[in-house]
Parts: sequence; C-alpha cells; structure tokens
Amino acid sequence: MAFSNSTYQMPPWLRPAAQRLSPTIRTLVVALGVPWLFYILVAPARRLVDAYLALGPGVMRGQVWQIVTALFVDRNPLAFLNLLGLWFVGAAIERTLGRRRFLIVFFAPGLAANLVIALLSAWWGQWALYSGCGDAVLGLFVGLAVLYGPAQVRVFGTLAMPARALAAIFVGLALISSATYGAWPAVFGTLTTVCVAYFLCGGRGRDLREFTSWLRRKFGQRRWQVMDGGKLPKRPGRFN
Repeated sequence: MAFSNSTYQMPPWLRPAAQRLSPTIRTLVVALGVPWLFYILVAPARRLVDAYLALGPGVMRGQVWQIVTALFVDRNPLAFLNLLGLWFVGAAIERTLGRRRFLIVFFAPGLAANLVIALLSAWWGQWALYSGCGDAVLGLFVGLAVLYGPAQVRVFGTLAMPARALAAIFVGLALISSATYGAWPAVFGTLTTVCVAYFLCGGRGRDLREFTSWLRRKFGQRRWQVMDGGKLPKRPGRFN
C-alpha cells in the first residue's frame, strides 16, 4: 500500500489546544501527570509516597526534600484540573516572560507556599499531608492578572472575562476551600503564592490599586439610594 508524501494536517478544531502545548508546558504536564497517575493506579506505593514525598511532619525530621517533591506528587483524584489550568494559562505566560522567567514564576510561588505551610504546621502542631502543584498553577493565574489586567480571556466558547477577574475567582475558591476544612496553613500558603507570583511578574502596587478600584466600580454601586426629598434617581445603579 502506497502512502502519500504529503505531511499530516492537524484538524482545525485541535489547533487551539495544540498551540497551548509548548515544549515547556508538555514537559511539565508529563512530569506532573505521570507521578499522579502512578499514585492513583499503583495502590501499594501510596504509603511510601505519603511518608516520603508528600509534605508532612517528616519534613521536620530532616526530610526537607518534601518541600520540592510535594509539587510533583498529588494525592487528589481531581489533580488533572491542575494540569488543565497549567495547559490553559501556561503558554501565554511563557510567551510573555520567556521560558526561564516562566519556570521561576511557576516553581517559586509553589515552593514558597510549601515552606510556609511546613513552618506554620510545625508552629501550630496542625499537620496534614499536602501535595500537588495547585499553588504553583494558581501563581500562573496571578501572573496572568498582572500581565494582562483588564484584557478579556476566553474561558469557554463565547464566555470571556477580564484576566484579573478570572484570577480573583480562582484565588477566592482556593482560600474558601482551605478555610472550609480548617486548613489554615494552606490558607497562608495560598496568600504566599499570590504575593510571590504578583511581585515576580512585575506587580508593584499599581495593578493592585487598579484592581481594587475596578472592584469598587463594579460592585460598589448602590442599588437603592435615598435622595434629597425622598426622590429616587432616574437611573439607579445596577450590577453588570
């Protein structure tokens, strides 16, 4: 059977997904996804992973490598959502900052968060097992907010929102989730991620002031106002 010499043409519907998979993003997805699948599929290995690779009380007994290895192992069956977030935003950050700065923005907030979690857990005596690259990926969304600000980001289909609003949603969900379970070291770890990623991506306070001003304009309008003489305004404020 003879084959044509023409090259393979990628289907148009697949091109947007492939454009977000730069060599760096593909490498990270593999490096993070393979240990996750190993943990999920190989049950006998889970005890060793929990004891030596996830971030836990062992870090205070000299197993300091857990601050790093905890980024690459994930005990959560839904960890593919972190990989999806990395795929969604990673390539845009890498194109803007370059590969070296992108890797710093990815790893530094995650490592800083793990260090804060370990120190606060030891201080409060409130230990749990922490694992996954969730904080590192969250740092990328913070970077997206700093670098792109009010630019519209297409989330799904025709749904789009400002980059800083998308980042605020994910940060809020992470904080609420940790606080709901009483994981206060994780709450402060997330706050550390936000601060480190913000400054690494060039945030110097002006972006934060612009964002809070935007929030006040967006949500600070009063729906009902009392006017002099009891008259209502002709165009009451509304939520958009």
